Amino acid sequence: MQSSRDSNRNIGPTAAETEASFPSRTAPLWRAEPFRLFFPLGVLLAWVGVGHWLLYALGVTATYSCELHGLLQTETFLMAFALGFLLTALPRRTQTAPPSAAEICALVAALLATAAALLAERWGLAQIGYAAVFLVLLRFALRRFLGSSARRPPAAFVLIPLGVLHGLGGALLIGAASAGTAAPWAMKLGKLLVEQGVFLCLVIGVGSLILPLIGGAPPPPDLGSSPRERWKAVAYGAAGVAVFASLLLEQSGWERGGPLLRGLVVALGLGLGGGAWRPPRKPGLHRRLVWISVWMVPLGLAASALWPDYRVPALHILFIGGFALMAFAVATHVAYAHLDLEQLATGRPPAVVALAVGFLLALLARLAADMSDTYFIHLGCAAACWIAGSAVWLASLMPHFLRRPRP
Repeated sequence: MQSSRDSNRNIGPTAAETEASFPSRTAPLWRAEPFRLFFPLGVLLAWVGVGHWLLYALGVTATYSCELHGLLQTETFLMAFALGFLLTALPRRTQTAPPSAAEICALVAALLATAAALLAERWGLAQIGYAAVFLVLLRFALRRFLGSSARRPPAAFVLIPLGVLHGLGGALLIGAASAGTAAPWAMKLGKLLVEQGVFLCLVIGVGSLILPLIGGAPPPPDLGSSPRERWKAVAYGAAGVAVFASLLLEQSGWERGGPLLRGLVVALGLGLGGGAWRPPRKPGLHRRLVWISVWMVPLGLAASALWPDYRVPALHILFIGGFALMAFAVATHVAYAHLDLEQLATGRPPAVVALAVGFLLALLARLAADMSDTYFIHLGCAAACWIAGSAVWLASLMPHFLRRPRP
């Protein structure tokens, strides 16, 4: 039987495949394990986006921008975490070469350029950098999936290119609206595609691989390994189309039906496809946090639909309790698996406890803000809790990110 250590280290391959078979073993560490670079970068970018509210609440800045906060979090912070996972996991799953130095440098430069343009409130210019991230990622993924010797991805990965299309379409609409060459609705639809469509596709697609592995179940079979897997790919593709259709419905005025449809798609995709209908079989706080974050996604979407007047705070159930918590919890699993920290994976490390408490307090403060007379103070408190929890997490792992693995 495969050991606990091997089970944790394999975020993509089957138990029979050892790490010695990966081409990434001969690559420099920052290319073989890009999460060491992209996870810390994502945390720093998140602090810029969250810290926007803290600085305003403290009186350090005199203005605020909801668009800046939302786009920074989704286009830079969440994208950095997604890149850290995908650039590490895809070569291992397909048994192909790791990302090149040029690809990693291009992605880091595109993320930083996007953040800089957003801080300057050059919304259209920022979308050029954001689109560049997807183009590099799409090229990277297709070269590995379509290679003659590459192992095929699981069926759910058909949602990755669909997520890319959501991102590119959203960037185009936001850019056109910012330039004044599109109708006002283009900005709203573009933000829906960027802030929700991209990551709903990635959550379902990647979650259907990572949830079984984190929970202790066998990984999903390869696409094309049986007729059933081909039909599953069709079903996942339909899920991606349904996510897009729900965004169009919301843009057209179906402010209840659109989010409810998205919530149903996520619940079915991860509940049945990813096995999230039952808790993880293995112990470990970060595993429980992944499972909780999965169900916070449809919960947040449903809450925004059922209470449309409370839509923005309700959506923070999705953003804080869903997307952000999931990003950190999955990153914790990847880090523990690769950094010789498997002894922490089955317990309750203080850093993960601090992360969970910080995010819970941040979510509660954000939900209470709209019901209080001290709206911006609540936002500042939420930002402070978010930053504190993530700072403890980063401080605990940063020495390991910089350390070379033991032979």
